[in-house]
Amino acid sequence: MKSLPKELLHLILEYDGRIKYRHGEYINIIHKNDTRYAHLFPIIKKKKDIIKNTTIDKDENGSISFYFELQFSKWYFGLCYASGGWSTAEHQEDNIEICYFNFKNNKIIQKRTYI
Repeated sequence: MKSLPKELLHLILEYDGRIKYRHGEYINIIHKNDTRYAHLFPIIKKKKDIIKNTTIDKDENGSISFYFELQFSKWYFGLCYASGGWSTAEHQEDNIEICYFNFKNNKIIQKRTYI
């Protein structure tokens, strides 16, 4: 085995699609045709939506503020995270606001927490 060229060893281990050589080590991966991928797609889609809808701003003092929200499986409730200019906290630059919102039954319910 020690005399086997590394390139050939990589090809042999990658042949069935479960082991890949990356960054100097062998890692197990899920094969592209594995049914478990179907479970990952909703998670990846939700993360892409969060990143796409995140707003980040830097003011003249160099303070960074952000805002993003995520909705759960139903469109009418979720969480939003805010800091800086988007937060309603007294000391906006020092706090992160987490707000639970619910618009079910034509009522607006909001519960805020500050960290």
